Amino acid sequence: MFVLLMGCTLQAQDSAAVSSLPASLKIGISSDTYPYMFVDEQGQPAGLVVDYWQEIARQQGIKTEFVAADWADTLSMLSTGVIDLHGGLGRTAEREHAYLLGQSYLDIFSNVFVHRDLAGVHNLTDLRPHLVGVVERSTHIDSLTQQQPDLVLKHYDSVSQMYDSALRGEIKAFTGLDRLPPRYGRYKELMTFYPVYKKVPVRKIELTFAVGQNQALLLQQLNAAADAVDMAFRDQLERKWLGVDTDPDTLLVGVSIGNQPFMHVSSIGDVQGVFVDLWRLWSKKTGVAISFVPNQSEDSLAYLRRGRIDVQMAQVENAEKFTGLKPAYHLYNIYSSLFYNSSSDLTDQEQLKGATFGLLHTASLGPQLQQQFPNARLKVFDTVDQMIEAVLKNQLSGFLASDVIVRARLQQNSSQGSLKVFPGIRYGSAVYSLIRTEDEELYQKIQQGFSQISLDEMVEIESRWLDKEAGGYFQTFRDKVPLTAAERQWLNQHQQIRVGVMSNWRPVEFVDEKGEAQGITTDLLKLLNQRLGVHFVPQPYSNWEQLLADFKDGKLHMVANISDLPERRSYSAFSIDYWTLQWILIGKHDARFDTKVADMDGKRIAVMRDYQYAKQLKKDFKQHKIIPVDSLDEGLEMVVAGQADFALDTVVASGIAMRDPRYVNLRAYVPTDLAVYPSYFGVHKDLPELLLILNKGIKTINDADRKNLQDKWLHLEIKQGLDQSRVIRLVLQIAAVSLLVIVGFLIWNFSLRREVNLRRKIEEKMRFMAGHDDLTQLPNRSLLIERLQTALHQHARHNEMLALMFIDLDGFKLVNDQYGHDVGDEMLVKLSALLSHCVRKTDTVARFGGDEFVILLTGLVDKDDAAIVAEKILLYLQEPLALSVCQASVGASIGIAIYPHDGTDAATLLKSADKLMYQVKQQGKSQYRFSR
Repeated sequence: MFVLLMGCTLQAQDSAAVSSLPASLKIGISSDTYPYMFVDEQGQPAGLVVDYWQEIARQQGIKTEFVAADWADTLSMLSTGVIDLHGGLGRTAEREHAYLLGQSYLDIFSNVFVHRDLAGVHNLTDLRPHLVGVVERSTHIDSLTQQQPDLVLKHYDSVSQMYDSALRGEIKAFTGLDRLPPRYGRYKELMTFYPVYKKVPVRKIELTFAVGQNQALLLQQLNAAADAVDMAFRDQLERKWLGVDTDPDTLLVGVSIGNQPFMHVSSIGDVQGVFVDLWRLWSKKTGVAISFVPNQSEDSLAYLRRGRIDVQMAQVENAEKFTGLKPAYHLYNIYSSLFYNSSSDLTDQEQLKGATFGLLHTASLGPQLQQQFPNARLKVFDTVDQMIEAVLKNQLSGFLASDVIVRARLQQNSSQGSLKVFPGIRYGSAVYSLIRTEDEELYQKIQQGFSQISLDEMVEIESRWLDKEAGGYFQTFRDKVPLTAAERQWLNQHQQIRVGVMSNWRPVEFVDEKGEAQGITTDLLKLLNQRLGVHFVPQPYSNWEQLLADFKDGKLHMVANISDLPERRSYSAFSIDYWTLQWILIGKHDARFDTKVADMDGKRIAVMRDYQYAKQLKKDFKQHKIIPVDSLDEGLEMVVAGQADFALDTVVASGIAMRDPRYVNLRAYVPTDLAVYPSYFGVHKDLPELLLILNKGIKTINDADRKNLQDKWLHLEIKQGLDQSRVIRLVLQIAAVSLLVIVGFLIWNFSLRREVNLRRKIEEKMRFMAGHDDLTQLPNRSLLIERLQTALHQHARHNEMLALMFIDLDGFKLVNDQYGHDVGDEMLVKLSALLSHCVRKTDTVARFGGDEFVILLTGLVDKDDAAIVAEKILLYLQEPLALSVCQASVGASIGIAIYPHDGTDAATLLKSADKLMYQVKQQGKSQYRFSR
């Protein structure tokens, strides 16, 4: 018993000792390891590690003193006892032996930052021919030697020395953590040449702390204190120090690089592609500011999980990669084919038995490929370029990857004919935007934002980067909407979708003499059936309240033409709007009407009781008497009988009703203050899959589709029941008018043809004049910019170069002043011909104004192609021009802007070329100049 009590007493004493840290701690930190620990501009310790230990000190009520030094010196201070603990270092086997290491409190990543011009470097193996800079005694050395022991490392005493060496060109790669330090004096230059998207990931490092070998009790105390730090605080630290440095309200969107033309980073650091433009439009629609964070795909997903970014722009469907993440929006579908070496003699699938196929690490197509070829061996690669290289070296039988991405890469590398597509092997994959699982508010915001983007806008974006033949996704929507495998599976399990419609609301929804549902809504559902492969079945109701009750009880899957009201959201979700209801008033010819309902004196307005808008009218216009009716006809009868001043309904329904001869003395009035109401489909709350499918279909309904449906029913819905005498009078009137029309037509037709031909010629001339200069007949400024914008889209798609030459004549004013404007005009005409002679037919020479010209050179291999044209112009201008009254000499100052190096849009390129031209003027004229 005594022994037991003694043991309990000692255990209690140990627990008390562990829970009580010393009153103050000396913590060693590196002075230059941004963003983890460093000394800021004011000489104060800062960084993630500093914030972490300050929080522990606050919680434990102790004081801390941070001792900053060069990295190697911090480890020496720990070994000699100058400091109590090292605040942050990576866990390695060597350090486990040298110190007592605490618990890990953060995962950081070791990387090699690669020079932007170093092509073909995607992994550590590719770095073997190059020197790699490392800081003495850093964790990176251990990481590199373990994974790629034959790398040649160049050691530096500090990170600043290493960065200086990199900028001098002594090394083309160096190690680092997640970000480069903004406090480095030449940070912007370093970021330009060593962009984040070019870094090669090495490995994950556990960030921990360390004490001396004889400090076991202190280690226990520190571990206990670290356990008390809330995980939410650690997440805040990551967001603050490891996220992108932007406004807190800015949404950080991860971009996986190397996926042209969908998402990639250009040689000058611009984020580009189909998905990028879609997200930019989303930002414009929602008003939410976004910032793109380019990275390798794996890094991007890791950043998303840890809260360093908010959204992964696009990721191919893959259950393994999606762990802990949630698809926020089905952004796209890509299609992958099997590519093989064109020199291989492959003709049928039997030859592929036992073959070795390459797959990207992000792909989820392995099971499908394995099912089709059970004996095949699969090899995983990090990039498309690696697979292309392996196939060309006959190390693989073939590889599976996106048609569009592979063709873009082959075209970029001028090796388009080196690979072939094996017929009959093609798989589709859904591409999703991803968020963290718990971000429900962001999920709703993303869904709502993309619902505001029309299909026409999506097609316009897609066509900038690839054509329909290249595998366009949005461009095929109206033929057949591509659905995901999960969506198809859901539809297979739900053979019929019951849609509630009204039976007495012509021409929108009604039942014909055979008892079948007809009208605009029914035709719209048929259109959706064709495009989605769904079977929507209209279920007519004569009573709106009964329809809503059945929908609420789940007897209906959907309801058409329903308003989104708060009280309905408990049982219904709402589609994007597919129709707009414009309200009008119908009254007698002599009715007293003002342009606004609010400005009219008290009126009696008949409106269908089932309309939700009837309730709103009572609130908005209290001076009027709202009379509920069961149908529009009932309301119109009340107007004819003088029991109501106006009937209110939609434009479409009213247009049909007013063709009835009973209402010949009525007319339509369009107030300016009646709301325009969007129409939605209500989808039962338990069917979220149906809502996603339906919204895809609605996006395919464009204005032309709506007009066709509306025109069809406005023409077909002519009210029957005209009296006989009215019909006879109408026929006689039509016959008399027809005779006059026929005679007049014969006379008029001859003159019309002559007038049409004359007008066509005038229009052609006007179109030419609108885009060309009157004097020189060259394209003018507006036509130049139009051609430049078109060329930019094409060159961005094919990753080509173009040049814009801004030319200002030297000495032209002297000729113009001495001999007059007529001679000056003559010179401009001759110069226009000279400039046109110096370029190809595919290029554009434009008169920009006065004696300024601009030349657009497209499809360049190198900027030297533009230099050749400039030298040719200057050579020709050395000879005097023979004019009617004299021989005159002029020179030219030429500024040359190159796409994409000097700009990626028309305005930036023009500004850059103009600026370079003025620099030539200042440096002696009659020369040409590129930017550095």
